[in-house]
Amino acid sequence: MQITINFQNDTVAQKVLWMLERFKNDGVEIIKIDNKDDEIIKNFKEGLQEIELIKQGKLSSRPVQEFLNEL
Repeated sequence: MQITINFQNDTVAQKVLWMLERFKNDGVEIIKIDNKDDEIIKNFKEGLQEIELIKQGKLSSRPVQEFLNEL
């Protein structure tokens, strides 16, 4: 089973992570994804949507370097 938890408070997150660490020997695996990762994924998805709009002719292309800088 896999559970995703989003914490709004870093202090609470640290307490929960501390508690979960105690279950590592029982097979609990902790995978931490920072909000920074969410922003990167969001930008990547927006880039893919932009490419699709260009392919459909609904958006004109722009310099590749500008696009890469946003990713």
